[in-house]
Amino acid sequence: MKKTLWAVALFIPVVSSLAATSITVNKSGSGNYTNIQDAIASTATNGATLITITDSGHYVENLQIGDQDAGGTALTLTSNQSGTNRPVITPSANKLYVNSARPNQQAGFAVFANNTVISNLVIEAQPDITMGGMFIMAQNVRVESCQFRIVVGTLATLGASVPLLYFGQEGDGTGALTPGTNPKPGGRDSNGCLVRNSEFIGTASDSVPYEPVGLGRDSGGIVDGSMAYGYLGQRSAGDGTGQGSGYVRMDHVTDGQDVFVTFEGCWFHHDRDYGIFPTDNKNGAGSVNVVVKKCRFDAQGKFQVRGRGANVFVESSVFTRANQVRNNDNENSAVAVNANNDGFHVPTGSVSNCLFVNCGSADAQTAYYGGVNAHRGSIAVTRSTFVDCMSGVTAGRGGVATLSVSNSIFHQIGDNVVPAIDANGATLTNGSPDLIGGLYPAWTNGLPNFGATKWSAVFNRFTDAPAQIIIDNCMVGTIDSEDSRTWDQALLDGTVLGCRLYAGYDTNFVGTNTVIRGTPVFANTDPDAPNAYQLTAGSPGQGLGADLAPLLSPQLVTSVSGNQLTISWAPLPIWINGILKSAPAVNGAAWAPVAGVTNNSVTITIGAGNQYYALLKP
Repeated sequence: MKKTLWAVALFIPVVSSLAATSITVNKSGSGNYTNIQDAIASTATNGATLITITDSGHYVENLQIGDQDAGGTALTLTSNQSGTNRPVITPSANKLYVNSARPNQQAGFAVFANNTVISNLVIEAQPDITMGGMFIMAQNVRVESCQFRIVVGTLATLGASVPLLYFGQEGDGTGALTPGTNPKPGGRDSNGCLVRNSEFIGTASDSVPYEPVGLGRDSGGIVDGSMAYGYLGQRSAGDGTGQGSGYVRMDHVTDGQDVFVTFEGCWFHHDRDYGIFPTDNKNGAGSVNVVVKKCRFDAQGKFQVRGRGANVFVESSVFTRANQVRNNDNENSAVAVNANNDGFHVPTGSVSNCLFVNCGSADAQTAYYGGVNAHRGSIAVTRSTFVDCMSGVTAGRGGVATLSVSNSIFHQIGDNVVPAIDANGATLTNGSPDLIGGLYPAWTNGLPNFGATKWSAVFNRFTDAPAQIIIDNCMVGTIDSEDSRTWDQALLDGTVLGCRLYAGYDTNFVGTNTVIRGTPVFANTDPDAPNAYQLTAGSPGQGLGADLAPLLSPQLVTSVSGNQLTISWAPLPIWINGILKSAPAVNGAAWAPVAGVTNNSVTITIGAGNQYYALLKP
């Protein structure tokens, strides 16, 4: 049996035990209820704990599970539909909720009951009435196999405090640390919440164009259509199609508790502002922590994961096209940590087995944006690969910081490649005139945008802050127009002649003797391929860099009972798209989808002749 594979798309409805009391919703009247909130309200008297939506209807209504003050009984809300047939939930009116950070959190779907499960739904944000998608202020809530997106036909842009998904904490809305009052003593926070195999999109499905097109905003104005800036512009301003402020926001005032929220196997793409943004607001004891694993991030205006006073732990994830838009932030990169606004809760973090491509751009206003940034705090990077990024890793822009990086690969730093954003805000294409050998020298094309923050480097510690980068066993390939001047000379000249290996003084770096130079040879430079940026057998750098093949190319497992063959495979992240196919020969035969697949498993009657099976792209 053929065991090499491409990818798999999966649907795993999450339900309670079969013994649970259940009710159904169907707009046609064939269920127990025709709208969802009536079904939720009925559980107070009928004792149901499972609500299943049985159609693909569009439900325009505000939803609330539990009470903002009292919490409530856990429910499971799911559907028996999959993919594009999942029911859609859209806010019908503006609704305000109070949490510890602010008195006016806005979302169309609120969850206040601990241990609630939400699965297999499409949850929309409605910018025209300033409504985010979902607000969770409860512990151990699971969100699985959902899609979060913007309502079609809307014009407004959501504000920074109104993301697609918000995690809150009980309190009085002042945002202050007031012992005994805010946060609410013994109140609910978001600890233990899990978001798995869900998709987040910062534009509506009717967005045209999706990507920035034409000449960009700075080449004599936008001349190829009023919406030419795509997802990086604002539909409300008439210069683009972006409407989201961010995917996920989490604002907590720590009160002695350690709060953890996990994202696993999720896909985040096309948003003009931020990605996952946890904040620990004040100086109380405890911590806010976000765990990100097996996730895919692409096409982000600013950062993709950043902890402000909050700790971030990232593993086995892929980051492309971070920091594509011009902005005045100074804390960003694809993954970053910085202290909160009061200077308390200096965060820590880790990044392991991750891939960074096209992170940092000539359109952004800082050349030190790139893969990972310890703005103020500490972060450890290991076994990761950085390719075509403006900078590799950065430390110290905001104060005391320590960044350690080990067993990692850096290549073509200072460059970007198609389809990143150029210095004018247009999407690079294979015909772009500024490409040189397929590479876009972002470090030099972006100089008019960078100002004083103009130094691009593999290891970037260009500021005078007390920060240090500790290096252990890393390989560096090509650096665009590598500038080998001493740091003193570069500062004296005040000119940027190319991207650097180190931006900073020798004393700012530990372990430079462990850096080797060599040009990595990658088997595949498609970040969504099963062997994404894996080294070929003869390439320098063996044993270094990200190893995502076990994640993207899991093995088929087979078992035989009589004449029955069962094929199964482990669940894969939602962003990996593929189906089980079969053919009578590996080459020269048509591969056809296998019928009867359920929950990543199928049982087949063994017939005469050979038959090969593989997970392949549709």
